Amino acid sequence: METKATKYAIVKQSIKQQIKNGTLAIDAKLPTEAEYAEIYQVSTITVRRALTELAKEGYIKRLKHKGTFVTSPVSAAATSHLIALLLYSEDRNDSSYIQIIRGAQNMAASFGYSLIVEWIDADAAQEAEAMRKMLDLNVEGLLLYSFDPAKSVENYRYLEGKGIPFVLLDRYDPGYPCYFSGCNNYDGGAMAARLLLEHGHEKIRFAGYHFFLKSEQERYDGFCSKMRDAGLNVSGENLIMDIDYDMLAAQIRAGEVTALFCCNDRLAVKTIRNLRERGLRVPEDISVIGFDDWAACPDVERELTTVRQDFTEIGANTSYLLLSRLQGKLTGNPVKILSDVSLVVRKSVCSNPFRNP
Repeated sequence: METKATKYAIVKQSIKQQIKNGTLAIDAKLPTEAEYAEIYQVSTITVRRALTELAKEGYIKRLKHKGTFVTSPVSAAATSHLIALLLYSEDRNDSSYIQIIRGAQNMAASFGYSLIVEWIDADAAQEAEAMRKMLDLNVEGLLLYSFDPAKSVENYRYLEGKGIPFVLLDRYDPGYPCYFSGCNNYDGGAMAARLLLEHGHEKIRFAGYHFFLKSEQERYDGFCSKMRDAGLNVSGENLIMDIDYDMLAAQIRAGEVTALFCCNDRLAVKTIRNLRERGLRVPEDISVIGFDDWAACPDVERELTTVRQDFTEIGANTSYLLLSRLQGKLTGNPVKILSDVSLVVRKSVCSNPFRNP
């Protein structure tokens, strides 16, 4: 009579051989434990032991709520201890991205994982290629900073189909439920508006950059909410896209615009420089607030009032969510972590010169 150990070894060797000879292809879904028990006429306990050993050896991967899949025998994905950050950036020297990487890397190290960073551009197809590249390196999960999440949904579905956990950071598509780490953009927008209102400004504009992003829309929503609380009418005139600096300069001189809340510091810096080139002073002629606390431009950084977000914390929270998922600590509905923001008051805001006494 065969022992349980012999039965387990037979099942294990049979499945392994099917993987090696290609009968079971890479990424193929295996039968359930109950189905295998029927095929081999053994108990599910015996099947479970065989599959557990095959997973340890890297021949298969077992995904909760999805099933068991064939993987490369040399991948040993379950023990790679690698995660990857795919990071879109307009400027790879921008300190905010370095802070994100540092936070994500430190958190990964605390879990015993290493982080691979792959820079990507605005093209969703290029992002998809980067994903495949990372999967070939046997990463266990991905942190994603996409240019436009709405255009990357198919990429996210691809990862879901592969059973690869991922977490989005900084930006997300509201129509696609996901694990996410970012900052409290709404509160940041409200903080900026409140400060300008306290300085007597009422003719305030919000300047957008990539307004298709939910993060910018949330900043605008917070801004609008505080304006309405102050009894001010908010209309399409309060939102500026693709700034015409000559027109804006004329509106400032006419007292039609006295303050500007830019959706990020990059745009705030660009705006200040363009208005100064047109003979306007900040803040004497126009008050300006940014968002991010961007340290890439020291000459303006020392004077720009802004809403600070903690990029290091956001990066750390993104890694935490992913690694908690990998360890089975987070299941069910997606989780979002929003880091607090704070107002950093410098020299780019002053009282409204057109304010009624």
